Amino acid sequence: MFAWMFDPFFWLVVPVIVLEALRVARSERKRQRYSVAMAALFGALELLVLGLCAATGSPLVFMLVMVVRLAIVRVRERAWWVRGPLKASLLLVALGILMAVGQVSSFAEVAGTNLDPTWRITILVLICAACAAAIMPVRIADEPKETLSAPLAFIVFVRVGLPLGAQEPLFAVVVPVVAVAMSLVCALWLFSAGKRANQFEDSTLVSELLVCERGVLLSFVWLGLASNEHLAGIGALLLWWSGSLALLALEASLRRRPLPKPMAFFALAMAVNLPGTIGFVAEDLLVHGLLYERPILAVAFVGVVTLNAPALYLALVNVIVDVHARYPHLQAQPDAPRSIVMLVAATLSLLVGLIPRPFVAGANQVYDTIVPASHRADH
Repeated sequence: MFAWMFDPFFWLVVPVIVLEALRVARSERKRQRYSVAMAALFGALELLVLGLCAATGSPLVFMLVMVVRLAIVRVRERAWWVRGPLKASLLLVALGILMAVGQVSSFAEVAGTNLDPTWRITILVLICAACAAAIMPVRIADEPKETLSAPLAFIVFVRVGLPLGAQEPLFAVVVPVVAVAMSLVCALWLFSAGKRANQFEDSTLVSELLVCERGVLLSFVWLGLASNEHLAGIGALLLWWSGSLALLALEASLRRRPLPKPMAFFALAMAVNLPGTIGFVAEDLLVHGLLYERPILAVAFVGVVTLNAPALYLALVNVIVDVHARYPHLQAQPDAPRSIVMLVAATLSLLVGLIPRPFVAGANQVYDTIVPASHRADH
């Protein structure tokens, strides 16, 4: 029951959950609902529970920790919400079926389990539905209560979805198509939100832009992982890192009033993966992984990337212009304090982007661990 999986995938997930914990602590402090000590405690609890979920090899322990996390978020937010329990319920049912029907007591046993095709497809549908619930830009009011990089959904997708999907020929065809379609929906929604920026309250606008951009970036991660292509999978893993950094920087920027133009530029550069950032390396690997085997998917991916950049640019420009128009006294603040979160996120993004070799090698090792060579497409 208490088996642990401190494998390469766990170490790849660690930076993602550290960023999530940092985001929770920062968010609680910025909203001034708790003291510094309590905000730090909630961040530490987020780090602990997500770390346990990434490290455990037991589906049962994962389920128990996930329920505990729901309770912690309920206490932290002082309210019920929708998206979190929905995702958790889907994952709980999927893992429950896996344990009850497949007699699986460890994630390491998933690849070798002999499930009936109906049950296998049911589990895959439930896991993919949880990923879709994490990605779609709905229930904007839930955004402050949710993670930005969906670690739980993607951990289960990797630990359970990929091994079971390798036994279903249509998995690597249908899921990537769904992922790229969702990325297009999120990009179009972002474009619409950017054009209507002056019609939102500040907090609502920030939430809408964040969930839309989160949907675009996480759809790309889902696309690469599900495609069963080596380079695309490596690119998706790196894109999970870059997306977590970009979303953290974007949130730190958008919640700042006024929004300084340098911060907006760095957030934009990280989110649209300009050259020199880790995201540029990730996108290059992802598109080259798709190009030869899935050229239509590669073209669709490039098309969404091309749409996402001007959509986010339009949104940020409208935020800056609209805020300055409504609050002219905010324009003259040249000595506004620097954002530590922005500096850290930008530094990490540039560091990995300029020296990508060891990180690409690490992601390659992770991909070899989670998708054995016998399950991969031949190249």
